[in-house]
Amino acid sequence: MLNTLILSTLMFAAQQPVEASAPTAVETLEASYHSAMNDYYAQIGAMYESGEFTEIESPIEIYFDKFRAFAKDQTIAASERAKAQIWCVQYFGEKNWSHPDKVFASLSKMFIQEFADSDYAIKFTQLMRRVQLDTPSKITAIEQLSETTTSKDIQAYCVLACAFAYGDGNDQEKSDATVDSLLEKYPNSQAAKDAAPLLVKRQLKVDKTAPALSGVDVDGKERHLKDTRGKVTFVVFWGFW
Repeated sequence: MLNTLILSTLMFAAQQPVEASAPTAVETLEASYHSAMNDYYAQIGAMYESGEFTEIESPIEIYFDKFRAFAKDQTIAASERAKAQIWCVQYFGEKNWSHPDKVFASLSKMFIQEFADSDYAIKFTQLMRRVQLDTPSKITAIEQLSETTTSKDIQAYCVLACAFAYGDGNDQEKSDATVDSLLEKYPNSQAAKDAAPLLVKRQLKVDKTAPALSGVDVDGKERHLKDTRGKVTFVVFWGFW
C-alpha cells in the first residue's frame, strides 16, 4: 500500500508543469538594456528616413553604470557579479571614457581577484578583442589573469588573447611568436585550435603560400582565393558595429 502511494505521488509530481525560474536582477537589466538599444536604433533609423537629426544619448551611458554597480555588489550571488563584470568587459568599448586604461585596470583587477579560475575567465580572454585599449594595457590585464589562475586551459587562452592583441595592434612579429609559444606549450588545447585565424593571417604575406580560403559572394557564387592569383581583384566590404 505504501509503495503504491509513493508511486502515485511520484507520477503526479512528474505530470505537473515545471515553472521556469524567475529571471535574475542582472538578466532583467540586460533585457531592459537590449530593449532600450532597439528603441535607440529605431530612433536613429527614423532620423535617417526623415532627414531630420537630433542628438540622442546612447543607453550605454546609463546602463553601464547600472551593470557596474551589480559588478561590485557583494550582496548578490557570485555568479551574478561575474555576469555583470563580463557584461562590463563586453560593452566597455561602447562607452566614452576620459581615462579608459585606468577604468579597465580597475575592472579587470576586480574580476581577476574573484573569478580567475572560473569558466567566466575564458570568456574574459575572448572578449579582450572587443576592448578598445592600447596593446600594452590589454597585455597587462591578460598577463595578470594568467599569473593568477591555476587553470592550464585558462592560461592557454591567455596566451591566445595576447597573440590576438599583438596582431590587432599591428605587431605581426610578436603575434607570430606568441602563437608559436601557444602551440609549443599547449599543443592539444582548445585555445591552440582557436588560433587557426592567426595561422591563416601569417600566410597572407608576400613570399608566403596563400591559404586555401573560399567563400560565397552576394550572388551566391563560390569564390576561391587561389583563383585570384595574378589578377587584380576589387573587393567591396560592408560592416556594421
